[in-house]
Amino acid sequence: MKNKKIKMMFTAIIATTLCISLAGCSNDSKTPQTGTSSKAETSENVSEESAPSEIAIEIPEQYDKEADNVSFKTNVNVSANVREKGLRKLTATVQKPDPGKVFDCLMGDTEIRAKNEEDNNYWYEGVNNEILTINNTSIGFSTNFYVYVSNAFRLQQGYSDYNADKYELDKDLEFASRQEAFENIHQALETMGIDIEGQYKCYVLEHSMLQSEEYAMDIDGNINQTGYKDSWTQDDDSYYFVINQKYDDIPAYHVFYDNFPLAADENAPVQVLYNKDGIQFLQLEKVFAFTEQESNYDLKPFEEIAEVIETKYGMLLDGSTYSVNQATLYYMENRMNDEQYEVIPVWIFNIEDNETGKTLQDIVNAETGKEIVWEEK
Repeated sequence: MKNKKIKMMFTAIIATTLCISLAGCSNDSKTPQTGTSSKAETSENVSEESAPSEIAIEIPEQYDKEADNVSFKTNVNVSANVREKGLRKLTATVQKPDPGKVFDCLMGDTEIRAKNEEDNNYWYEGVNNEILTINNTSIGFSTNFYVYVSNAFRLQQGYSDYNADKYELDKDLEFASRQEAFENIHQALETMGIDIEGQYKCYVLEHSMLQSEEYAMDIDGNINQTGYKDSWTQDDDSYYFVINQKYDDIPAYHVFYDNFPLAADENAPVQVLYNKDGIQFLQLEKVFAFTEQESNYDLKPFEEIAEVIETKYGMLLDGSTYSVNQATLYYMENRMNDEQYEVIPVWIFNIEDNETGKTLQDIVNAETGKEIVWEEK
């Protein structure tokens, strides 16, 4: 399967009545990447025998170097705790939602028009086109309101009509503050059997901006007037939360559905549209529970990791030059089989192609110094 970005995945699914979406509990420049795959090309096993690090990890805050066609003026992002004590080893298991509690929370008051209940695979459709799906690793729900919002708020950076950057990030709406809304979402997820400790980014979707950005089109790409909302009012003011997991201030790198490896908002494991009527859309895919081990990862010096990037781009003879702007240390859940995941430390680099202006992403195993490439299928 080719790793192609798709425009609002769940919008497309809704349009074909196969969408994944989530309802609320109550009224309370395409970015290229190194490669694509359903499995990371990495054969290294993390040793469980490593002794804990007793020495502070020497990781620079800024890494600067000029090398042929590669320029490093790189912000190196890692928590102070890791710099002081090292990076603790983790194991991970996928949290499984409780189907009954998910249904009660999200569609308990909804009249059901159709349903299909099979082992570990549940699907429900409400009379007002609400859609809910549940399985062992994901939950999805949407309402009609989400369809309208998806025509006005576009998160996928790989498309020319991307517009999420037009919406504010630091404003509270009248019906609830961003933090109050997040706490309500957190509580709803706990009710469903999902405990997520992470960091969120919140897009503030005011009705006036939604109205000005609304664009609906038919399958031929023409304007579809019937797809527009009749009117937008203050009651439509909403938040769109992008929630990523972290552990001990280290972010967890999530590969969306094992096929989309770009570390971007559109691939966050939890995304929620929330307004005064509660959750209008939720996309939850593979949320992990982490268990701390008794030893630390044996991290390679950052200079050796940077050399991997320097060598890779230094070998390119395309006439372009590259600027390495940022490197961030992540925990990465790497699937061993359907039930088991190893957690490995990785550095994710953001690199700008100075010829095209495109941002590239490269991933290097922080223990082995080997690049992790996602194979195309």
